[in-house]
Amino acid sequence: MQAMGAFILRRLALGFLAMFVALSGSFFFFSAKFLPLSETPMLHNYWVWLRGIPSGRSLNDGVLGGHLVSIVGSAFGRTMLLLALTLVIVVVIAIPVGCLAAAMRGSIVDYVLRIATYIAWAVPVFVVAILFQEGFGRIAGGWGTGWFPSIGWAGQCPNGQGIDPHTFQCPAAGHGLTHVVQVIYHLMLPALALALGFIGLNARYLRNSVADALDAPYVTVARAKGLPERVVVMRHALRNAFVAFVPAVVSDIGVLFGGALAVDYIFQLGGLGTLFIGLLQLNADGNTPVDTYELQLMLIFAACVMLAASMIGEILLALFDPRTRLD
Repeated sequence: MQAMGAFILRRLALGFLAMFVALSGSFFFFSAKFLPLSETPMLHNYWVWLRGIPSGRSLNDGVLGGHLVSIVGSAFGRTMLLLALTLVIVVVIAIPVGCLAAAMRGSIVDYVLRIATYIAWAVPVFVVAILFQEGFGRIAGGWGTGWFPSIGWAGQCPNGQGIDPHTFQCPAAGHGLTHVVQVIYHLMLPALALALGFIGLNARYLRNSVADALDAPYVTVARAKGLPERVVVMRHALRNAFVAFVPAVVSDIGVLFGGALAVDYIFQLGGLGTLFIGLLQLNADGNTPVDTYELQLMLIFAACVMLAASMIGEILLALFDPRTRLD
């Protein structure tokens, strides 16, 4: 237990150090690129920024103002909801696909599933998102089925018309369970588009892990006892394959988060992706300055997700696999 505690503390220290270095570097990059030249020294602005991080306020002519936590926090919450639903879809689909491919190794089913997972992982997520939007979303004059909303958050105007550019929504329609169902309904198509590639990646990973477990001596003993193949795969092989599968899925959250930004912008969900691209578009005319502190706050949220996913993945691996060295 002491070794695990020391391991977690070391990972926390290294993670926060890496996050601090990355955010400091991004501060100087964005400040040099977007902030107008002034007589205020850059190091002074950097110190003001460090002091202003806890309050989440932006820097305007050297004065802290314009509270950003509510804006960025709301966008972050939407992105995390998309991420959570995507993870559920990945796990629910990847497990049976991986187990089926492992149980039928060498068969035509195994080959078809493996080819499908390779293709799913190879196609860029933004291409999948656009195809899903066109194919299954409600787009006027489109060729799609119209099963899902093609743009916007639950409660927004039809097809995104009239969305407030600051809040990215119209007055919410419905509350309680009705609104929860509407949120899931609006997130389903983006989540499926984001999940497709990771279903392929994790199904392949689980297939190989289960296949290795099926060749282990304890599985041979289970078969010798006369247990059905389904029980052998699900109760013995899959349980041991989870030792590496669960930490791998958690570690994928960082990469999944990056893909969620692109999907969020394509479907205009009002999350961090929409907010980030919107900020850069404001500067496209070269006259409107970018609020670098809003960008920095988004980077802080993103860095926290990356750090947490990496740490939780390593901790789960150390807990599940006693062979892991805690150093």
